[in-house]
Amino acid sequence: MTTKIAETSLWQQNLASLIRSGLFRRAEVVGLKNLHAVVGVYGDGSHSAPLAKYADIRRAEDSLSVVRRLSEVTVPVGAN
Repeated sequence: MTTKIAETSLWQQNLASLIRSGLFRRAEVVGLKNLHAVVGVYGDGSHSAPLAKYADIRRAEDSLSVVRRLSEVTVPVGAN
């Protein structure tokens, strides 16, 4: 997987912000204009802005697994 470091850092920083807000419940992959977007889901069921967008579903699922791992309670927010 070849991803620019700046791109990865940006969506991980946005994820950290979302988690710190206390409103984040989980993440999921949704379809968005022929792309697969990883979004956060708030407690009320609404979606955050896309954290990452990919044309390939496998890359979106890989990012989703990273989000899930980072959002676990056992992982400190600063660890990303």
